[in-house]
Amino acid sequence: MASLPFKEFLLQKLVAFMKYLKLLKLSSAIVRCIHRHIITLLRRLLHGILHNSDSHFPGQRTSIDRIMGATQPAIGDTPNQTPGITLAIRPPERENAPPLQHCAGSPLVFPSAQVPMYHRPCSTPTSSSVPDVRRPGAITLRAIVPSQIGRYDRNITQKKDFRVFEVSPGPDNFTESSTTVANWLQLTHPEGARFFFNPLQRVFTDQNILENNLALEILAAAEQANQMAAGSGKVCATMELAIEKLPGGDFGYYFVDHDARIVFWPEIVKSRELMIHVRGVIDKSHIRYALEAQYWKHCTLFPNMRALPGQVVDCLRDIIAYAHAESITSQTSLSPFDLDELSNMLSVVDHVKDNIDKVNEHSVCIVARYMDMFFRAKFVNFCGQLGARLDADQSLYDSNSKKSKHILIRILNVALFNSPNIHSESIHNVWVDNTVVKPRWKKFISQLTSEWSSFTVFSTVMLAVDVSFLAVPGVDDPSIQSKPATTIVIYLSTLCAMGSLVISLVLAGQVTDSRRSSAGSVAKFMDSMSQSFLGIESLAFMLSLPFALLIWGMIFFAIGLSILIFYTTDIVALTIVIPIWVVVLLLTTWPVLAANNFHASVAAMQAYKSWKAIMQRMIVVRRQ
Repeated sequence: MASLPFKEFLLQKLVAFMKYLKLLKLSSAIVRCIHRHIITLLRRLLHGILHNSDSHFPGQRTSIDRIMGATQPAIGDTPNQTPGITLAIRPPERENAPPLQHCAGSPLVFPSAQVPMYHRPCSTPTSSSVPDVRRPGAITLRAIVPSQIGRYDRNITQKKDFRVFEVSPGPDNFTESSTTVANWLQLTHPEGARFFFNPLQRVFTDQNILENNLALEILAAAEQANQMAAGSGKVCATMELAIEKLPGGDFGYYFVDHDARIVFWPEIVKSRELMIHVRGVIDKSHIRYALEAQYWKHCTLFPNMRALPGQVVDCLRDIIAYAHAESITSQTSLSPFDLDELSNMLSVVDHVKDNIDKVNEHSVCIVARYMDMFFRAKFVNFCGQLGARLDADQSLYDSNSKKSKHILIRILNVALFNSPNIHSESIHNVWVDNTVVKPRWKKFISQLTSEWSSFTVFSTVMLAVDVSFLAVPGVDDPSIQSKPATTIVIYLSTLCAMGSLVISLVLAGQVTDSRRSSAGSVAKFMDSMSQSFLGIESLAFMLSLPFALLIWGMIFFAIGLSILIFYTTDIVALTIVIPIWVVVLLLTTWPVLAANNFHASVAAMQAYKSWKAIMQRMIVVRRQ
């Protein structure tokens, strides 16, 4: 019992010590946060002094560079500045990574040409065979967007000869010494593509820097682009640069701001690729969706060494969930994906949430690819603008008043039993403002494919019936030179059935093979069809041919059968057949007339009223 007060004393001291530790930990966290913001502020102030007074105090450039280290923050400071908030590159954690000797944005170091470098310091080449890429005018820069990176158009082929590779004994990291150029990291995309990243300059390139002194040219282009950005003051803490050598010899470039999630340039840029053929863009808040879509395209192309922010995953999941709900409750959803695709995407995003705040290129690539597609859709639909598209079939440029159709279109529409008009409405719901509504296109093609499959069956049956009818004795007598009307009409029915069968097979094969593969190929196909004389209506006429020819084949067969009945049947049989023939004709034409809003009862009532009005006028005239 005597030891009880002593235990209480120790317990009180222990609790006080734990509180002291918590207070100390909180104080240190506050100090680190304040220290980080003060250092960031000092760097920006020194950067402004550097570029504003460079022309007056050129001798101070070296000392200021020594203090700052770079116009951009050091690569090691990035994760401390924005932990788990942006998709900025994280520092490499590989043991065999090249040593980072300088900070990003510092004067570029040019490796010697054609010399394998592995963990070696680099120096400026002095060989006369190396081109002087640092002289003024040697590098021409051109602003591009991430979608212009030609990764999928390189067409690099492999050697066809087979040889057995010799594996060296012992453990090895299987890294070619020649693939590690000083200060460059070789990374592999989840798809399998190889690209390079310079962590000192935060420069990405999809080019092969291992040959033709391309590393020198890429670094010179990066230095020139960084100078342009520094001169215009367009420098941010999470800035990245991508360089692409264009076919003409120029170098395309763009910068990425991970804080704002946009791509930008230190100059005025007009890019058709950025606009993706969208007309009427006049507001900065509108073009921002295009810039953010290109930002996500950049993250899709270069997803390595990035940690996935939780807020991005939550935002993506909210977008997909809303699109899923909209697709369920609305027939005119603006989602670029159908209901099944959205359900699969939700399950994928749920799996991606396990990699939040972790460096995982697969998860980053998945999220960036989805975000790219959704923000492209927002840009195309004028999201947040006056007169934004709210329904998938809403046109932003054409008025609601229907244009008068050409007389030739009206005639063909009657001759093809109004089928072109029906297909035209479906096509205009798919092809809105020269843009393909992909979910509707897939549904439209599925319906057409099933229709053409049924038309092939009906056409085959119609062909068999026509040939069997011609085989009836007396219908097609080869000894008679002049064919009777019945035979001629059956010939026409056979030709129409055969035409319907052939066109159904041809259309089904073309659409299934090429037009349905991707939205880009669909858009090219629709655009080529709209260049014809009748415009996009020509596609409606083409799609209505199998149905119209099959109906004409049945009509010709009915005419031939009627001729045979009326010319070879006696009076008693005709009195029985004619009423039934009339009833069948009326019942056959009834759904056709009703589909075109023509009802016999309404027509009879109007005819009765007209006849009654005429009779009343005649009575008035006679009385006068």
